[in-house]
Amino acid sequence: MRTFRATILTASVLACSATALSGCSNADPNNSGSAIEDGEQAGEIGLALSVGSVTINVASYTIVGPDAFSKTGSLDLTNSTTLSATIGGIPAGIGYSISLSASATDGATTCAGSASFDITAHSATPVTVALTCHQPARNGSVQVNGSLNVCPVLDSLSANPAEVIVGHSLGLSASAHDSDSGPAALGYSWSASSGTIANGTSATPSFLCTAPGTTTITVSATDGDPAASCHDTAAVTVKCSLPGAGNTAPSTLAVYGDAPYGTSPTDTSQNLATPAFINSINVDPDVSLVLHTGDTHSGKQYCTEEYNHLIFDMWKAYQDPLVYTPGDNEWTDCNKAAQGGGIYNASTGMIDYVLVNGVAASYANGDPVANLALVRSIFYAQPGTTLGAPKQVLSQAQYFNPAFPSDAKYVENVMFEQSKVLIVTVNVPGGSNNDTDVWYAAPTASAAQLQEVAERSGAALRWLDAAFTQAQANGDVAVLVMLQADMWDPEKGAAHQAEYEPFVQSLATHTNAIGKPVLMFNGDSHVYKTGNPFDPADSTYSVHPGYTVPNFHRIVVHGSTFPLEWLKFTINPTVNAPRSATTFGPFAWSRQIQP
Repeated sequence: MRTFRATILTASVLACSATALSGCSNADPNNSGSAIEDGEQAGEIGLALSVGSVTINVASYTIVGPDAFSKTGSLDLTNSTTLSATIGGIPAGIGYSISLSASATDGATTCAGSASFDITAHSATPVTVALTCHQPARNGSVQVNGSLNVCPVLDSLSANPAEVIVGHSLGLSASAHDSDSGPAALGYSWSASSGTIANGTSATPSFLCTAPGTTTITVSATDGDPAASCHDTAAVTVKCSLPGAGNTAPSTLAVYGDAPYGTSPTDTSQNLATPAFINSINVDPDVSLVLHTGDTHSGKQYCTEEYNHLIFDMWKAYQDPLVYTPGDNEWTDCNKAAQGGGIYNASTGMIDYVLVNGVAASYANGDPVANLALVRSIFYAQPGTTLGAPKQVLSQAQYFNPAFPSDAKYVENVMFEQSKVLIVTVNVPGGSNNDTDVWYAAPTASAAQLQEVAERSGAALRWLDAAFTQAQANGDVAVLVMLQADMWDPEKGAAHQAEYEPFVQSLATHTNAIGKPVLMFNGDSHVYKTGNPFDPADSTYSVHPGYTVPNFHRIVVHGSTFPLEWLKFTINPTVNAPRSATTFGPFAWSRQIQP
């Protein structure tokens, strides 16, 4: 404990003999039975006695002497600034001592002291007692034992290559040194702002691009020292690109849809003509990519697994990549009786399914969800890879908003770049008001149908959002959208087009915002048509009125009937042609009608 001499606390005690003297009391001031004579004062009236930062209100004393004399008492210092008193009633003699003690009001500081004196009769003996006060300790100490560690240093960090297509990996490498090789072995820890890292504690991990854009990859080297400041950290940026990025050369595409068609379940005439049709595309040296807008059979043919495989096998003959989006006839309309599904029986409240020789005419009795799953299993078995000659594309199954995990089902929705144009496909089926025609003609839509419409529509709209955002980020010269539905088909009437309104609105909003040419391919209505349905002067404007979008154009590909035809479609990113019957921005096209 810290100690100090309270020299300002002078205990001046007038010790008087038992014989009364002038100036001495006949008794002590602690009311032990004696009184103070007239004119005597035992102390001074004032403020409470303070020593430094503590206050003392009461002091105790003990006087001992010859013949076993003992006297005790206390001194009230509440209103005093000094410790001073006259204590009487002490017999004359030699060898007295007085002890003083006091406690401060802080409850921790204590004071004590003592002194010796003699008593002479008829005399007051002055005694001074030096008090020593002890305060509690305010500070402690720490014993420091130091240890020395030399922190690691990163010497190099590399990414090879620095740009990679989404869905592919690149190699990472880091090296570091630790001069004192301790306290533990040198280690690495990797992280990335997007994508995934394999072997993230290795000096040479790999990074998988999962989303287009710039990614920051960080590595930290540590020697086991727990202090974060001892880790050495470095970062490198890599670019994850859409498939086809960087290709600015002109290219030519073959575009068609609604083929092959048949007039009945047994009509195979267009199937038989398809190999020659495919060959007419293969032998054109200009064509490097094929687009199919959907509907691989008519609404009068059954939805069977065998037929899907037949089409898949025929398409193997394509020598160029083939990008295909499903049409309504492959899945949505499979529930209809004409396509081998069935029809609701009001009398029984059940579905009367179409049977052939006692067996369901269509796959899963025409259940649309099951048939879409079948189409995916055959035509999209490798997400992100085209049919025909393999080409990398980005599928929604690979790149989707994690807040909507069901979007990962839509493997058929893809995007990629071609000649500085972003091409995006979206599963929007035609002919059924976006799959809201009630399945099997039942009185109301089932829970499964309502879920299908909600999930697919949401995924499709988010996919369009992502595509236009990416086109803007890429600096693409135009956007090309492909879907199956003819959302401006006046033949079906406005009421039967209502459920396409969200897609129409999305296209209008995004097209106006990007301010560059946007062209859309669709099939569904079978008859070739070209124009801008967002133009009030267009014959189809009244189907979805209220929009003004001057930089939009769409082409309905011809299909379903002989002669078969495809559209020879050229993209030249250096051209910005005015709108005409065969040109729009970087696009130009001509019909290729087969003999």
